[in-house]
Amino acid sequence: MESSLGSQRAMQANLLMSITGRIRQSLNLPEILDATVEEVRAFLETDRVKIYQFSAEGHGTVVAESLNPTQLPSLKGLHFPADDIPPYARELFVQARQRVVADVSTCQTSLSPLERSESGQTLYKSSLRYRSLDPCHLEYLRAMGVQSSTIVPIVLDNTGLDAQSSERFANQYLWGLLASHHATPRKVSEEELHFVQAVVDQLEIAISQSILLQEIADQGAQEAGINRVTTLLHTAPTSQLQAALEETVRIFQGCGGRLCLWPADHTGRRELYMVGDQPMPLANHDGRPFEENLLIREFLKSGLPAPASRSPVLSSHELTAPWSVGWMRSVYQLNPPLPSDVDMGSRTWAIRDIYQEPLLRSVSIYFQNTSIRGLMLVPLIYGRELLGCLSVFREEVTTDELWTGWHDPDTRQLMARQSFEVWRQITIGQAQAWTSAEIKLAKALGERFSTAVKQHWLYLEVSTLNTSLETQVQERTAELRLSNAELQASSQRLQQAIDQQRALARLIASIRESLDIDMIFQTTVREVRQLLQADRVVVFGFSTVTTAELPDYGHGQIVAEDKLPNWLSLRDLIVDDPCFATHHVVKYQSGYIHTIADVTEELALDDCYREMLAAWQVKASLVLPIVLGKHLWGLMGIHQCSQSRQWQGAEVDFLRQVCAQLGVALKHAHLLQTTRSQANEIAQTLRELEQTQIHLVQREKMSLLGELVAGIAHELNNPIGFIYSNLGPITDYSTTLIELARLYADRASPKVIETYLESTNIEFIANDFPRLIDSMYIGSNRIREIISALKGFSRVDRTSMSSLDLQESLESTLMILQHHIKSVGRHPEIRIVRDYAAISPVQCYSGQIHQVLMNLISNAIDALREQQDWQRGQSMPMSDGCITLRLRQLNPDHVQVSIHDNGPGIDEAIKDRLFDPFFTTKPLGKGTGLGLSISRQIVERHQGSLTCISHPEAGTEFVLLLPTNPTPTPDGLAAAVTNAIQLHS
Repeated sequence: MESSLGSQRAMQANLLMSITGRIRQSLNLPEILDATVEEVRAFLETDRVKIYQFSAEGHGTVVAESLNPTQLPSLKGLHFPADDIPPYARELFVQARQRVVADVSTCQTSLSPLERSESGQTLYKSSLRYRSLDPCHLEYLRAMGVQSSTIVPIVLDNTGLDAQSSERFANQYLWGLLASHHATPRKVSEEELHFVQAVVDQLEIAISQSILLQEIADQGAQEAGINRVTTLLHTAPTSQLQAALEETVRIFQGCGGRLCLWPADHTGRRELYMVGDQPMPLANHDGRPFEENLLIREFLKSGLPAPASRSPVLSSHELTAPWSVGWMRSVYQLNPPLPSDVDMGSRTWAIRDIYQEPLLRSVSIYFQNTSIRGLMLVPLIYGRELLGCLSVFREEVTTDELWTGWHDPDTRQLMARQSFEVWRQITIGQAQAWTSAEIKLAKALGERFSTAVKQHWLYLEVSTLNTSLETQVQERTAELRLSNAELQASSQRLQQAIDQQRALARLIASIRESLDIDMIFQTTVREVRQLLQADRVVVFGFSTVTTAELPDYGHGQIVAEDKLPNWLSLRDLIVDDPCFATHHVVKYQSGYIHTIADVTEELALDDCYREMLAAWQVKASLVLPIVLGKHLWGLMGIHQCSQSRQWQGAEVDFLRQVCAQLGVALKHAHLLQTTRSQANEIAQTLRELEQTQIHLVQREKMSLLGELVAGIAHELNNPIGFIYSNLGPITDYSTTLIELARLYADRASPKVIETYLESTNIEFIANDFPRLIDSMYIGSNRIREIISALKGFSRVDRTSMSSLDLQESLESTLMILQHHIKSVGRHPEIRIVRDYAAISPVQCYSGQIHQVLMNLISNAIDALREQQDWQRGQSMPMSDGCITLRLRQLNPDHVQVSIHDNGPGIDEAIKDRLFDPFFTTKPLGKGTGLGLSISRQIVERHQGSLTCISHPEAGTEFVLLLPTNPTPTPDGLAAAVTNAIQLHS
């Protein structure tokens, strides 16, 4: 038994040494805590071991956890309300180092206070004292799903640089708890409790070291921040107050800050430096800052030491002096301030929430349009003099915390919690508290600001005195050199006028030589800057409203610039100034010129314009209008960035002439752009017309192709149907003859042959078979003729000329249109009269000439059919239609084709419009009106002519004149488009 107990203690000692080694290997507190819970759970073999850390408000958070996820849920990162652990229990955890072991199955708990000697060394002499488990505690553990629980407190000495909790007992405070949970009943021995206590002792040492290291690191960071600010404040020859203020706000992680100085007898006016979000001034007419509010100003003065006192720390009497925070709270009968509001050892006033501070009720209204919630006021005092005030702002924050269920903090609620489901609490608009370390840091920075400001003012006094002496010397010297300076100035003005006229002549020559407005602008700004010896010259153009091509005077862009290398470039900068259109456009259009000799002394400038000039590094400027027609096109700006400058009248007159020439150049460029745009539109219209013509021609071709297909189908249908109907009898006749031949070949008996001949009617077959063959031959020959007639139409897409027999072409066309010519229904057959003379073949585009002949003959057929329909509608006898085709050789180089019908003729009023595109005399939906127009274009492309001869009641004749050997020319519309495109390019 003793050997077993010794072995167990040896194992515990080894494990404790292992845990101690792992703790000492790392300075990272989260790693130490994670290693501790893993080792303790491995030793105890429980379902969960966690470390629970208390916050300053008293609630706790699980910061480390080792878990068996199959038995208990994870609690890491969750927050527990402060009243889960009553105050008396916390006091026992600290004073008696009370360890608590709870067994839910037996409803008992054992308490084990840790005894210590006077030297503070752990004696580990304790005993487990059993008592009944508190019902509320019992229900609490059951709700968590825990049957066995062990709690060991983690108590630290309150000897660090800063406190960790607002709840303290003597020189120690409760940092947290180490808890072991088991989902099933489990007994905890004293040896296990001693082991856990030993681990906690080592953990307390590690936590204390980590806290001390963090405090030292924080203090080092504060000292580094103070050194950075001090370096900026004492930068020679002048202090960088703005940069130092920005660094101060960055150190405090604020959202803004201010440095308000009252130089009194030095410069005679207030100095104000600002960073980030800012409150409104007390009055808009004079711009007084909130620091000049009576309450704030009196508070700052209350920190001035008494004449007999030179101590930097306020005495108890001074803390209750008139207008101190304590005095104001007493006068207004307010509750005493929180410890974080006033550092009793300094003059700093740190306000956590300006809207919850009654003393600032008259000041907080000026912060309503900002996100500022926290405010720290640091009076800058040097000796017995109030120099100003340093202010740091903090904005509100939003907290997002996960709690172990919703909890009712009412102390009258004595029932145990029923649920530990995660409850997410998001709290917006929280004010951040100022720590005592931050208040001390603010005090140290305030002292350094005070010293730097005082030195800065002394430097200004010395500089002012030196400047005054130098001015007196310069004035006396200037009097002696006045006469010589006047002569030199006269010569300089004369030379300047000559140079200006030469530069103006060069600009005019450049404008006349080129219409490239960008090059003209760049040349102008370069010449002007070099001539006037300016730091920067820019040309600014207003944006154009595309719908009306009018300038948008609220927006624009710098389109040209010439500058010295050491100044900021503004090229392509976009400027938005909505107030320009309402206040300045009219006067600039009238020729107004804005001269600023010194930006800092120009009191009439708008704040936004002054800020823009400051951002552009401008000390003096000259702005002239550039007018295009009746509208203000833009502005020319001459900037002096190095110093102020008095602009001379000769310089202004010269620049006025330059801007007038730029207006002329803009007008020329605008005219050129308009001409080019019109040329582009014409070229685009021509291209669209060409595409339209191509589509219309293709549509007419498809219409003609439809008629061809319909005619061919109709003409082929009869012979093919005739041949197909004869195939059946021919098949039967062939079978009979083959069978008869077989009988003779097999030497059948005469009786068999005679019997077969009697059953087959061989005499009828002998008479009918040749006739069937002849009729099929006739049908096949008809099909061959139709196919032959189509050869002329198979060359529609050829692009080269070929020889064409016009007589053959006419016959092919008649063959295709045969179904329209012969008698159809009530329409009689149209008679065709051929009057062909011997003519020479013509060189042409065969498919196109076929198309012309097809259109003319089709129109003649349609005219005759329409006449017959009209006669039938009037109950008149229908006339016989006749079409006469003539071919003549007029001379060796020309042939003539005439197509004449005996139809109703064409009215003289519309005869001149026959060849117009889309004009037709046919009923709606029957014709496109493009046939004759396309036909004339085809004929004219062949250098021929197409004319119409017609009289009412005398028929219509179309005469086609073609050269036998033409030279093809391109299409007129295509040529026009080509010429337009070449002209544009």
